[in-house]
Amino acid sequence: MAHDLVIRGGLIVDGTGAPGHPGDLAVSRGRIAEVGRVSGRGEREIDAGGLVVAPGFIDPHTHYDAQLTWDPSASCTSWHGVTTIVTGNCGFTIAPCRPGDRLTLMKMLEYVEGMSLDAMQKGIQWDFETFRQYLDALDRLPLWVNVAPLIGHSAVRQFVMGEAAWEREATAEELEGMAAEVRRAMADGAVGFSSTTNLNHVGDRGRPVPSRLGSDRELEYLAAAMGSTGRGIVELTIGGSRPNRVAEVDRYAELARASGRPVTMVSVRHNPVRPDEHRQILEKVEAAWREGLRLYPQGTCSPLTSTFTVTNGFVFGRYKAWRRVLEAKPPEWRGILADPAFRADFRENIRRSALFNGDVVPLRVKRAVKPELQGLAGKSVVELARDTGKDVVDAFLDLALADDFRTEFMSATMNTDAAAVAEIFLHPTAVLGLSDAGAHITQFSEAGQTSQLLGHWVRERQALPLEAAVRLITSAPAEIFGIPDRGRLTPGLAADITVFDPRTIACHEEEIVHDMPDGGPRYVARSSGIQWSFVNGRSVIRDGKLPEPEGVSGAGRVIRAA
Repeated sequence: MAHDLVIRGGLIVDGTGAPGHPGDLAVSRGRIAEVGRVSGRGEREIDAGGLVVAPGFIDPHTHYDAQLTWDPSASCTSWHGVTTIVTGNCGFTIAPCRPGDRLTLMKMLEYVEGMSLDAMQKGIQWDFETFRQYLDALDRLPLWVNVAPLIGHSAVRQFVMGEAAWEREATAEELEGMAAEVRRAMADGAVGFSSTTNLNHVGDRGRPVPSRLGSDRELEYLAAAMGSTGRGIVELTIGGSRPNRVAEVDRYAELARASGRPVTMVSVRHNPVRPDEHRQILEKVEAAWREGLRLYPQGTCSPLTSTFTVTNGFVFGRYKAWRRVLEAKPPEWRGILADPAFRADFRENIRRSALFNGDVVPLRVKRAVKPELQGLAGKSVVELARDTGKDVVDAFLDLALADDFRTEFMSATMNTDAAAVAEIFLHPTAVLGLSDAGAHITQFSEAGQTSQLLGHWVRERQALPLEAAVRLITSAPAEIFGIPDRGRLTPGLAADITVFDPRTIACHEEEIVHDMPDGGPRYVARSSGIQWSFVNGRSVIRDGKLPEPEGVSGAGRVIRAA
């Protein structure tokens, strides 16, 4: 029998966690045809000797909703062997959206997710208004990846309530209107419903994003609307509103009860603020499971390193004093940042913040532009303060002003405790994600989580077996997010396949490229060791190389859950 593709002689790691074994894999008509010993020939034959043949990787936490409309390759996630992405996390989707609300929505993404407003205005082709029309628009694109979409709370709230979504709680009629939109989106193929109550999530002028204006009852009502369809997962981001992060688990449990569906928790990514706090969180998760509530903490396998200037200081959005900056026009910034009263307020806000005073990965200068300041690169802000005899806030802001706001600062603000990070993402209930790919483009790039896991944690640290790591990024997220056709190398399933070299796979250091629709910059991270990737049986990475964009020609598709 002739197949479209036969991959021969690789180590088959099927995604289930079972021991790997040498063998072949055949693909016909976009589906896996045989696994094991394949006697028939293929129109294309690939020698995978010394390589691992695995299911295509899945990234469950991305923000590519806007970027896909001008970059259907989902770069740089697709470079790391990822063949399926979950979009629409944290309540931030670009549909549904009425034409008159587009600018407001884009500004929200600019402030809360660090996306370029100019790039969105030039890049998004607004040939959609409803969620279904958005999915149809994605289907017309030459996607390099499959897209599993969540429906976002903030977008739904603005669609139903208009400007009032940013100002007040919903009426009973508006609440039912939102529930109807959630049910409609689920019918159109959404894999779940997402929201945020994180205090860092603000739109233009420092306003809380719409989902933060919703009551607890509203969130539970919309989660129940999703659950009434008999499927779906709730994704919720919590942060800052509850001083005890262990207690946050109770809120997730409430949503699981209201919806009758799984809930994935986005808050455990943050560094514990007390010793062993992550263990207490995981113990509460385990107790919820014993009650029959499926809670899935999202974890990450790398520190979150943020690069920023004071003009895109997302990390300061939580501080009350910084609202003066967020609400001001650019010509006013210099006066505000130089104002002793502002500095005193900001100093008080950050008094207990590890961002300035942490002893693990403190805030430091990554790059200065003016020649006389370039020698400061690599210095921590604490060192800069000591060298200049200034208070740390004065040293930080004086440098930003002296360099005309162009100084780039960097800090690993989360997940700096390797032991705690591993304990979270290796927990049986955890889902590995939180790349935030598509967001915070001038601050960091975490799109290479899969390469980081297989290179750093499997090969270098030997923290887990290869088969367990592959399961974490294939069948586990497929099961949790309700994507049954992906994540395993089983005959009959979609032929999403990643072939990699376990000796060389790695995530590279971040680098700046200027390829946005407005010519602006973004950080990307490249990979090593990904030799081939196939999406629905069509090659995306070929013999270790990326094709020209037109060479993929729509291998991916929107996964419309049913």
